Amino acid sequence: MTDPTREHALRRTQMEVFDLAVVGGGITGAGVAREASLRGLSACLLEARDFASGTSSRSTRLIHGGLRYLRMGDVRLVRESLQERNLLQEVMAPHLVQALPFYFPVYRGDPDPLWLVRLGVSLYGRLSGARREEVDTRLSPQALLAAMPLLRRPGLVGGARYLDARTDDARLTVATVRDAAERGAVVLNYAPVRGFGREEGLQSLTCRDEQTGEAFRVLARKVLVAVGPWTDEVMRLVKPGGPPLVRRSAGSHLVLRSGRLPLPGVCVMRGADGRMLFAVPHGAQTYVGTTDIPSDEADGPAVPAAEAGYILAAANRLFPDVHLAAHDVIGAWRGVRPLARRGGGRRVGKVSREDRLLEVADGLHVVVGGKLTAFRAMAERILDRVYPDSVGELASRQSRAPLPGARGKPFSDEMWRRAARHSGLRVQELKDRLRPYGDEAGAVLELGSGPGDLRFSLDRALLRFAVRREFALHLVDVYRRRTERMLFGGDFALLHLKSDADEMARLLGWSDARRDAEVAAVRRMEVEMLAWRAPHFDEILR
Repeated sequence: MTDPTREHALRRTQMEVFDLAVVGGGITGAGVAREASLRGLSACLLEARDFASGTSSRSTRLIHGGLRYLRMGDVRLVRESLQERNLLQEVMAPHLVQALPFYFPVYRGDPDPLWLVRLGVSLYGRLSGARREEVDTRLSPQALLAAMPLLRRPGLVGGARYLDARTDDARLTVATVRDAAERGAVVLNYAPVRGFGREEGLQSLTCRDEQTGEAFRVLARKVLVAVGPWTDEVMRLVKPGGPPLVRRSAGSHLVLRSGRLPLPGVCVMRGADGRMLFAVPHGAQTYVGTTDIPSDEADGPAVPAAEAGYILAAANRLFPDVHLAAHDVIGAWRGVRPLARRGGGRRVGKVSREDRLLEVADGLHVVVGGKLTAFRAMAERILDRVYPDSVGELASRQSRAPLPGARGKPFSDEMWRRAARHSGLRVQELKDRLRPYGDEAGAVLELGSGPGDLRFSLDRALLRFAVRREFALHLVDVYRRRTERMLFGGDFALLHLKSDADEMARLLGWSDARRDAEVAAVRRMEVEMLAWRAPHFDEILR
């Protein structure tokens, strides 16, 4: 069995010359492909693995301006990101962006004194257009402890509270890819580019369909490379021996067992070296991170024991009565940020997150750097430069259009009650699990039962939606990026792995051998995710 949508996309690559070919299916590439389609340009988006399989599914999952960037002097970046945060939260993706209070406790001897934190939060609130009640720059120690009783008491001098937001980064990326496809773009995951060339004045990309093993070619008038931490490797296909364009910074995160660290909002933490981390509530779980260290690799390795120890030590330092240990961790991830290299020897934590667009050959551009929050504005700037004739007020208005899931009316209370009766699940459980689908919740629920199904299954519905509507081609795509089972599922994450594999095999026509290989790949990822919990880990933590 073959996917007719993918077959049609592959046929189009053989029949069309595209205005723009985008290499890289993370949030940047997805945003550019969407922006190009909105402007009436024909676009082709090519991703070597799954959409959002790199940095765009391994971030700290925050939609924010970045308070610490104010201290670095990146006021433009912060202002733009806050404007984009508001746009995503209010118009483009309210189902994927959830506002949360952020608490910033300050202790005697911290790198940033209380007066500076309060000044920074006050400016941050003004830049974001926050209402007065959303920002409190004068939290006393007593007020902080009332909100978060687990905080360390000795040395606490006060703090501040402000409002920012959290997202599901992978689903935000996939929603953007879907929007691009619905507006006419060809989108292909598992389609790596193996070579760049020129043909009759056009850019020629040699590609491979990993599903069939067949080679194909894409012709385009212009090309944008947006492959994040793989930029230098891909650029070697264009200019062997060229100068490096990115500095890679790795960031690790840990997911804690339910109830081990209950918080009313996000809490700013400090590592032993003074750098800033976050503890982020996420339903019944809390995740903590991130680290920020130089990386020689674009992808991996899995979370190193030293980074896990650093994060747990920071959490135990701020919340000393919790006594977090390795066995409290149910999930983990590590992402590599692609920072624009501009010379100098600054630490990666001090390198700006601003994006940089370069034309490395006639019609061949590469983008490096950038922030998840500002992906739409970045895509707008890129298209303004790559195709300046496409700039206009209409294009700018269209760019702010809602993503899939944010275009219709959300479920009413009565509709939720009806769905709960049909599914046998509690209303709140349905709301929690279907919130990231927005107004498409009904379309998901319709897939939970059908001919041959003995009873309704929400997991089966989510899997079917991922395959039929969200380009999932592998079981790990569903477990790691279309849903959060791998990261936040805990002991029940793989409970239905075999039946899910059977269902996906039925949908995609897998052989028994392919199905078994898909199951093995998911189990291997689970082992790798927590491989840092070696017998000697407690020694590192001490």
